[in-house]
Amino acid sequence: KERLDLRREEWERQVRQAERSPEDFREPVRVPADFEPLAAEKRILRLRGELASMGEIDEALVKEARETEERYEFLKKESEDLDKARADLKRLISDLNEKIGTEFGSALVRINEEFHKFFGLMFGGGQAKLTLEKPKPKPAAPPLEAGEMPETSPVPEGDGEGEGEGEEEAEEGVEIDIKLPRKRINSLDMLSGGERSLVGIAALFALISVSPPPFLVLDEVDAALDERNARRFAELLKEFAKETQFVLVTHNRATMEAADILYGVTMDEEGTSKVLSLKLGETVPTHEKGN
Repeated sequence: KERLDLRREEWERQVRQAERSPEDFREPVRVPADFEPLAAEKRILRLRGELASMGEIDEALVKEARETEERYEFLKKESEDLDKARADLKRLISDLNEKIGTEFGSALVRINEEFHKFFGLMFGGGQAKLTLEKPKPKPAAPPLEAGEMPETSPVPEGDGEGEGEGEEEAEEGVEIDIKLPRKRINSLDMLSGGERSLVGIAALFALISVSPPPFLVLDEVDAALDERNARRFAELLKEFAKETQFVLVTHNRATMEAADILYGVTMDEEGTSKVLSLKLGETVPTHEKGN
Protein backbone atom coordinates (compact mmCIF):
# COMPACT_ATOMS: atom_id res chain seq x y z
CA LYS A 1 0.00 0.00 0.00
CA GLU A 2 2.85 2.32 0.84
CA ARG A 3 4.47 1.64 -2.50
CA LEU A 4 1.18 2.31 -4.32
CA ASP A 5 0.73 5.60 -2.43
CA LEU A 6 4.24 6.72 -3.41
CA ARG A 7 3.61 5.79 -7.02
CA ARG A 8 0.31 7.71 -7.03
CA GLU A 9 1.99 10.80 -5.57
CA GLU A 10 4.69 10.60 -8.23
CA TRP A 11 2.03 10.25 -10.90
CA GLU A 12 0.09 13.25 -9.58
CA ARG A 13 3.30 15.29 -9.51
CA GLN A 14 3.99 14.45 -13.13
CA VAL A 15 0.41 15.33 -14.08
CA ARG A 16 0.67 18.74 -12.40
CA GLN A 17 4.06 19.26 -13.99
CA ALA A 18 2.37 18.78 -17.36
CA GLU A 19 -0.11 21.53 -16.33
CA ARG A 20 -2.96 19.09 -15.99
CA SER A 21 -5.17 18.17 -13.05
CA PRO A 22 -5.54 14.64 -11.61
CA GLU A 23 -9.29 15.23 -11.69
CA ASP A 24 -9.10 15.08 -15.50
CA PHE A 25 -8.26 11.40 -15.25
CA ARG A 26 -10.92 10.35 -12.73
CA GLU A 27 -13.36 9.38 -15.47
CA PRO A 28 -12.88 5.88 -16.87
CA VAL A 29 -10.97 5.85 -20.14
CA ARG A 30 -11.63 3.24 -22.81
CA VAL A 31 -8.25 1.87 -23.79
CA PRO A 32 -7.82 0.60 -27.38
CA ALA A 33 -7.14 -3.10 -27.80
CA ASP A 34 -3.75 -2.47 -29.41
CA PHE A 35 -2.58 -0.11 -26.66
CA GLU A 36 0.93 -0.94 -25.41
CA PRO A 37 1.76 0.65 -22.05
CA LEU A 38 5.52 0.24 -22.43
CA ALA A 39 5.56 1.97 -25.81
CA ALA A 40 3.34 4.77 -24.50
CA GLU A 41 5.59 5.23 -21.49
CA LYS A 42 8.70 5.43 -23.69
CA ARG A 43 7.02 8.02 -25.86
CA ILE A 44 6.03 10.04 -22.79
CA LEU A 45 9.62 9.95 -21.53
CA ARG A 46 10.95 11.03 -24.95
CA LEU A 47 8.51 13.93 -25.22
CA ARG A 48 9.24 14.94 -21.65
CA GLY A 49 12.93 15.06 -22.47
CA GLU A 50 12.28 17.21 -25.53
CA LEU A 51 10.24 19.62 -23.43
CA ALA A 52 12.99 19.79 -20.85
CA SER A 53 15.61 20.51 -23.53
CA MET A 54 13.59 23.48 -24.72
CA GLY A 55 14.16 25.25 -21.46
CA GLU A 56 12.08 28.08 -20.12
CA ILE A 57 9.68 29.96 -22.43
CA ASP A 58 11.11 33.27 -23.61
CA GLU A 59 8.57 36.08 -23.17
CA ALA A 60 10.07 37.90 -26.15
CA LEU A 61 9.27 34.90 -28.34
CA VAL A 62 5.70 34.84 -27.06
CA LYS A 63 5.34 38.54 -27.84
CA GLU A 64 6.83 38.06 -31.30
CA ALA A 65 4.50 35.13 -31.98
CA ARG A 66 1.50 37.21 -30.91
CA GLU A 67 2.54 40.13 -33.14
CA THR A 68 3.15 37.77 -36.05
CA GLU A 69 -0.28 36.24 -35.60
CA GLU A 70 -1.91 39.69 -35.51
CA ARG A 71 -0.01 40.68 -38.64
CA TYR A 72 -1.10 37.47 -40.35
CA GLU A 73 -4.75 38.09 -39.52
CA PHE A 74 -4.47 41.66 -40.84
CA LEU A 75 -2.86 40.55 -44.11
CA LYS A 76 -5.41 37.76 -44.45
CA LYS A 77 -8.25 40.27 -44.20
CA GLU A 78 -6.51 42.57 -46.68
CA SER A 79 -6.06 39.67 -49.09
CA GLU A 80 -9.74 38.79 -48.85
CA ASP A 81 -10.67 42.42 -49.56
CA LEU A 82 -8.36 42.45 -52.60
CA ASP A 83 -9.88 39.23 -53.92
CA LYS A 84 -13.33 40.74 -53.56
CA ALA A 85 -12.24 43.96 -55.28
CA ARG A 86 -10.65 41.95 -58.07
CA ALA A 87 -13.87 40.01 -58.65
CA ASP A 88 -15.82 43.29 -58.71
CA LEU A 89 -13.38 44.76 -61.25
CA LYS A 90 -13.67 41.70 -63.48
CA ARG A 91 -17.44 41.97 -63.38
CA LEU A 92 -17.25 45.72 -64.12
CA ILE A 93 -14.84 45.14 -67.04
CA SER A 94 -17.16 42.51 -68.47
CA ASP A 95 -20.16 44.84 -68.20
CA LEU A 96 -18.20 47.72 -69.77
CA ASN A 97 -16.97 45.57 -72.64
CA GLU A 98 -20.52 44.47 -73.36
CA LYS A 99 -21.79 48.05 -73.21
CA ILE A 100 -18.92 49.36 -75.36
CA GLY A 101 -19.58 46.67 -77.96
CA THR A 102 -23.26 47.53 -78.14
CA GLU A 103 -22.76 51.30 -78.28
CA PHE A 104 -19.86 51.00 -80.73
CA GLY A 105 -21.98 48.97 -83.11
CA SER A 106 -24.83 51.49 -83.05
CA ALA A 107 -22.39 54.41 -83.37
CA LEU A 108 -20.67 52.79 -86.34
CA VAL A 109 -24.01 52.59 -88.17
CA ARG A 110 -24.62 56.32 -87.66
CA ILE A 111 -21.04 57.20 -88.58
CA ASN A 112 -21.35 55.21 -91.81
CA GLU A 113 -24.49 57.13 -92.74
CA GLU A 114 -22.72 60.47 -92.23
CA PHE A 115 -19.54 59.21 -93.89
CA HIS A 116 -21.45 58.22 -96.99
CA LYS A 117 -23.12 61.66 -97.09
CA PHE A 118 -19.88 63.66 -96.72
CA PHE A 119 -18.04 61.40 -99.12
CA GLY A 120 -20.65 62.18 -101.75
CA LEU A 121 -20.26 65.92 -101.08
CA MET A 122 -16.49 65.72 -101.44
CA PHE A 123 -16.41 63.61 -104.60
CA GLY A 124 -19.73 64.53 -106.19
CA GLY A 125 -21.14 61.03 -105.66
CA GLY A 126 -19.82 57.57 -104.96
CA GLN A 127 -20.05 55.33 -101.93
CA ALA A 128 -17.98 54.93 -98.76
CA LYS A 129 -18.25 52.65 -95.77
CA LEU A 130 -16.28 51.85 -92.62
CA THR A 131 -16.00 48.15 -91.81
CA LEU A 132 -14.37 46.39 -88.89
CA GLU A 133 -11.26 44.38 -89.63
CA LYS A 134 -11.02 41.18 -87.64
CA PRO A 135 -7.67 40.67 -85.87
CA LYS A 136 -5.32 38.26 -87.55
CA PRO A 137 -3.47 35.67 -85.42
CA LYS A 138 0.24 36.12 -85.15
CA PRO A 139 2.25 33.79 -87.40
CA ALA A 140 3.99 30.91 -85.71
CA ALA A 141 7.69 31.32 -85.09
CA PRO A 142 9.92 29.53 -87.62
CA PRO A 143 11.80 26.45 -86.42
CA LEU A 144 15.19 27.15 -84.90
CA GLU A 145 18.37 25.99 -86.53
CA ALA A 146 20.93 24.02 -84.60
CA GLY A 147 22.63 26.24 -82.05
CA GLU A 148 20.28 29.18 -82.67
CA MET A 149 18.80 30.93 -79.65
CA PRO A 150 15.13 31.96 -79.67
CA GLU A 151 14.33 35.66 -79.70
CA THR A 152 13.10 36.91 -76.38
CA SER A 153 11.20 40.04 -75.56
CA PRO A 154 11.33 41.88 -72.25
CA VAL A 155 8.70 40.70 -69.80
CA PRO A 156 6.56 43.53 -68.40
CA GLU A 157 6.58 43.99 -64.70
CA GLY A 158 3.60 42.58 -62.87
CA ASP A 159 2.41 39.70 -60.78
CA GLY A 160 2.74 37.27 -63.69
CA GLU A 161 -0.91 36.31 -63.48
CA GLY A 162 -2.67 35.72 -66.73
CA GLU A 163 0.55 35.29 -68.67
CA GLY A 164 0.10 33.39 -71.87
CA GLU A 165 -3.57 34.33 -72.13
CA GLY A 166 -4.55 36.26 -75.23
CA GLU A 167 -1.01 36.48 -76.57
CA GLU A 168 -2.25 35.53 -80.04
CA GLU A 169 -5.00 38.17 -79.98
CA ALA A 170 -4.62 41.53 -81.70
CA GLU A 171 -6.70 44.67 -81.71
CA GLU A 172 -9.39 45.15 -84.29
CA GLY A 173 -8.95 47.71 -87.04
CA VAL A 174 -11.16 49.69 -89.39
CA GLU A 175 -11.15 49.32 -93.17
CA ILE A 176 -12.47 52.00 -95.55
CA ASP A 177 -14.36 50.67 -98.56
CA ILE A 178 -14.89 53.27 -101.28
CA LYS A 179 -16.35 53.50 -104.78
CA LEU A 180 -15.57 56.69 -106.69
CA PRO A 181 -17.99 57.98 -109.30
CA ARG A 182 -16.94 57.28 -112.89
CA LYS A 183 -13.83 55.44 -111.71
CA ARG A 184 -13.08 51.81 -111.05
CA ILE A 185 -11.24 52.48 -107.82
CA ASN A 186 -12.12 50.74 -104.56
CA SER A 187 -8.86 50.96 -102.62
CA LEU A 188 -7.16 53.84 -100.83
CA ASP A 189 -3.81 52.77 -102.26
CA MET A 190 -4.98 53.77 -105.74
CA LEU A 191 -5.96 57.32 -104.74
CA SER A 192 -3.88 60.44 -105.11
CA GLY A 193 -2.74 62.50 -102.13
CA GLY A 194 -5.56 64.98 -102.54
CA GLU A 195 -8.18 62.26 -102.85
CA ARG A 196 -6.89 60.57 -99.71
CA SER A 197 -7.17 63.88 -97.89
CA LEU A 198 -10.77 64.20 -99.03
CA VAL A 199 -11.56 60.69 -97.74
CA GLY A 200 -9.93 61.52 -94.39
CA ILE A 201 -11.80 64.81 -94.12
CA ALA A 202 -15.10 63.08 -94.92
CA ALA A 203 -14.41 60.49 -92.19
CA LEU A 204 -13.45 63.26 -89.75
CA PHE A 205 -16.64 65.22 -90.38
CA ALA A 206 -18.67 62.01 -90.05
CA LEU A 207 -17.18 61.39 -86.61
CA ILE A 208 -17.71 64.90 -85.27
CA SER A 209 -21.23 65.06 -86.69
CA VAL A 210 -22.21 62.00 -84.64
CA SER A 211 -20.40 63.17 -81.49
CA PRO A 212 -19.44 66.86 -81.75
CA PRO A 213 -16.37 67.69 -79.62
CA PRO A 214 -16.16 71.14 -78.01
CA PHE A 215 -12.60 71.71 -79.26
CA LEU A 216 -10.65 70.30 -82.21
CA VAL A 217 -7.13 70.93 -83.54
CA LEU A 218 -6.38 70.21 -87.22
CA ASP A 219 -2.84 70.36 -88.56
CA GLU A 220 -2.37 70.78 -92.34
CA VAL A 221 -5.32 68.54 -93.21
CA ASP A 222 -5.96 70.65 -96.33
CA ALA A 223 -2.36 70.70 -97.57
CA ALA A 224 -3.04 68.38 -100.54
CA LEU A 225 -6.34 70.00 -101.60
CA ASP A 226 -6.76 72.13 -104.69
CA GLU A 227 -8.51 75.50 -104.67
CA ARG A 228 -11.97 74.08 -105.38
CA ASN A 229 -11.86 71.36 -102.72
CA ALA A 230 -10.24 73.72 -100.20
CA ARG A 231 -13.19 76.10 -100.51
CA ARG A 232 -15.59 73.20 -100.07
CA PHE A 233 -13.64 72.19 -96.97
CA ALA A 234 -13.84 75.76 -95.66
CA GLU A 235 -17.61 75.85 -96.12
CA LEU A 236 -17.98 72.64 -94.11
CA LEU A 237 -15.78 74.13 -91.41
CA LYS A 238 -18.06 77.13 -91.12
CA GLU A 239 -21.03 74.83 -90.68
CA PHE A 240 -19.40 72.69 -87.98
CA ALA A 241 -17.94 75.75 -86.23
CA LYS A 242 -21.43 76.44 -84.87
CA GLU A 243 -20.94 73.63 -82.31
CA THR A 244 -17.17 72.99 -82.31
CA GLN A 245 -14.28 75.40 -81.91
CA PHE A 246 -11.56 74.71 -84.50
CA VAL A 247 -7.88 75.56 -84.36
CA LEU A 248 -6.26 74.99 -87.76
CA VAL A 249 -2.65 75.05 -88.81
CA THR A 250 -2.76 75.82 -92.52
CA HIS A 251 -1.13 77.62 -95.43
CA ASN A 252 -4.22 77.42 -97.62
CA ARG A 253 -5.70 80.78 -98.57
CA ALA A 254 -9.25 79.47 -98.92
CA THR A 255 -9.15 77.99 -95.42
CA MET A 256 -7.78 81.24 -93.98
CA GLU A 257 -10.67 83.18 -95.52
CA ALA A 258 -13.12 81.07 -93.54
CA ALA A 259 -11.40 81.79 -90.20
CA ASP A 260 -12.63 84.27 -87.60
CA ILE A 261 -9.18 85.02 -86.19
CA LEU A 262 -5.78 84.59 -87.85
CA TYR A 263 -2.49 84.15 -86.02
CA GLY A 264 0.74 84.27 -87.98
CA VAL A 265 4.46 84.51 -87.38
CA THR A 266 6.52 87.02 -89.36
CA MET A 267 10.08 88.28 -89.23
CA ASP A 268 10.88 91.97 -88.95
CA GLU A 269 13.87 93.84 -90.34
CA GLU A 270 15.95 93.01 -87.27
CA GLY A 271 15.52 89.26 -87.88
CA THR A 272 13.34 88.53 -84.85
CA SER A 273 10.10 86.59 -85.06
CA LYS A 274 6.87 88.33 -84.17
CA VAL A 275 3.37 86.92 -83.68
CA LEU A 276 0.64 88.84 -85.43
CA SER A 277 -3.10 88.42 -84.98
CA LEU A 278 -5.96 89.54 -87.19
CA LYS A 279 -9.62 89.36 -86.29
CA LEU A 280 -11.85 88.94 -89.30
CA GLY A 281 -15.27 90.40 -88.58
CA GLU A 282 -18.05 92.07 -90.42
CA THR A 283 -17.08 95.06 -92.52
CA VAL A 284 -17.96 98.36 -90.86
CA PRO A 285 -19.84 100.75 -93.16
CA THR A 286 -17.98 103.95 -94.12
CA HIS A 287 -20.52 106.31 -92.54
CA GLU A 288 -20.10 104.52 -89.17
CA LYS A 289 -16.31 104.87 -89.14
CA GLY A 290 -16.54 108.60 -88.57
CA ASN A 291 -18.67 108.01 -85.50
